[in-house]
Amino acid sequence: MRSLTFAGLLACAVAAPGRGQAPDAGPLSLLLPGSTRAAALGNAGVTGRDDDVVFYNPAQLVGVRGGFSVTLARYSSRSTLGEVTSSFTGGPLSLGWGVQVVDYTAAPTEPYPFAQEVLTRKGIAAAQTMLGVLGAAMTYKGFKIGAAAKYAEDRVESGGNLTSQARGAHGSVLADAGVSHPLWQGVAGLSVQNFGRPSGVTGNRTGLPTQMLLGWTRGFQVGEFDLGLSTQVTARNGYVSPGAGAELGYSWIEGYNVVARLGARQPESGSEHPVAIGGSFSADRFQLDYALQFFDGGRNAHRFTIRWR
Repeated sequence: MRSLTFAGLLACAVAAPGRGQAPDAGPLSLLLPGSTRAAALGNAGVTGRDDDVVFYNPAQLVGVRGGFSVTLARYSSRSTLGEVTSSFTGGPLSLGWGVQVVDYTAAPTEPYPFAQEVLTRKGIAAAQTMLGVLGAAMTYKGFKIGAAAKYAEDRVESGGNLTSQARGAHGSVLADAGVSHPLWQGVAGLSVQNFGRPSGVTGNRTGLPTQMLLGWTRGFQVGEFDLGLSTQVTARNGYVSPGAGAELGYSWIEGYNVVARLGARQPESGSEHPVAIGGSFSADRFQLDYALQFFDGGRNAHRFTIRWR
């Protein structure tokens, strides 16, 4: 299994010259990574272990240590992402919520729906994409099961000479469902996302990125180091995007830990590079995560998450 994981990671890394694009879909907030840790691991978040897993698989809220996380990402001088997530357990239910908002600018010729790469370019029309999620999970006969309700919206100002299709608000009320279970000394997870009806303005409707996430994660002890492997396959409207990542952690004293991460996936847009890197530092109840994504033309996306457990 370890060999297959690294083979998948290598295959994603060398796929850049022939990478294709995912089918057009929106709102944009549904296509962005919801976790800094997952962004550095090939966006393999369906078996995540932090409160921001609510964006990937609500079933994994079971067992997540309650806490509060704040994320900031910069795609360009005019594109900033802010995200807040939290989770807690009450009786048999584990609950979690998350809100993600991105302010950016779009170019007049930018076709709608937008791809993630639009955030790395400087435009003239003010735009915003947002996502709010509320999820719940429980354990049933050894399986973690969960569901989430969410609202996603793109909003573009009427000015800027954008096409009429892009102007205004495009929002939808959606639902997710997920399950996870121990498998092969790790954890396997399955999530189906973004079920609902697309909506728009002036009669324009955008296809939703209805998708399935299937992944597996396992941790190993390698001498004094902790090795973690994460894999995920995303299937959406006939498009399949594999992703995988590895993280290596070291703890020199109880409660203190540093982690280095490397991941790759089949990019969903033409200018996104397959490889991402990142890391984290933990001190008792405090944790700082970082991820770096690469785009054509020397453009990068920097993500930071501060988590308090």
